Amino acid sequence: MSAFDSADNENERRVIAEFLEELRDTASSLQVLLGNMRSSSVAADDGLATLKREASNLRSHAQALNVPLIKLVTHRLDEYVGELKSAGPAQLDEIQVFIDRIEKLADGEQVTDGDVPQVMRSLPAKRSADIDFGPIEQKNIEVLMVVPEKAMARIVERELAACGYRTSVVRNPFEALETAVHTRPDLVVASMELGILTGVDLGCALAAMPVTQGIPFAVLTSYSWGHPKLAGLPPRASLIRKGGQFGDDLAETLSRFNIT
Repeated sequence: MSAFDSADNENERRVIAEFLEELRDTASSLQVLLGNMRSSSVAADDGLATLKREASNLRSHAQALNVPLIKLVTHRLDEYVGELKSAGPAQLDEIQVFIDRIEKLADGEQVTDGDVPQVMRSLPAKRSADIDFGPIEQKNIEVLMVVPEKAMARIVERELAACGYRTSVVRNPFEALETAVHTRPDLVVASMELGILTGVDLGCALAAMPVTQGIPFAVLTSYSWGHPKLAGLPPRASLIRKGGQFGDDLAETLSRFNIT
């Protein structure tokens, strides 16, 4: 996989070329900013605010274009800096990893499709602000969450982070399909209500495609087994119920799929 897929027309190629030029300029500016933050010539809070703004802009611009690998990396950068309350030397070192990768992609770095999951797992894992990661062993386990509700996503992320798992959140099922195909997560957890589609629809789509049918899948819902809205859910799928059963259902899901 290259940083971008082949464009179908001249106009699209022009737009992508302009974006890549902007990407190089932004990455170069962020390299300077990181250096200034390390030397304290830029206030930490001001520097972090700039990082968050630029990461969000890069992610938004990439989402509109046919640049799949850049979409994934800028998404992870935005998630990473979005969680930070402060940026010390350790965090700046990890942000440096993202920026270095973005520069390589903007310059045309080639990555095979089979290597994309490893590339994504080589990026620093985001750290939830309300989790003390001191004693937690970080594991090479990736969970893709398809959860539109931010409050619910944070609850599930907190539980998974406490286990040392890496998480990434997308808000719609179409982005989830693209992300799952490229990154091959160890588990996909999706809300039941996803707008035009449901968690059942997404589970069926993943189960139907050879490239993703082996990925464990769980639906996050208020419904229990036997509810009509769960009809059609692939037999291999798991159920994580909200409320008092949440902790037990999550533990059972992780155990069932041998995610340790």
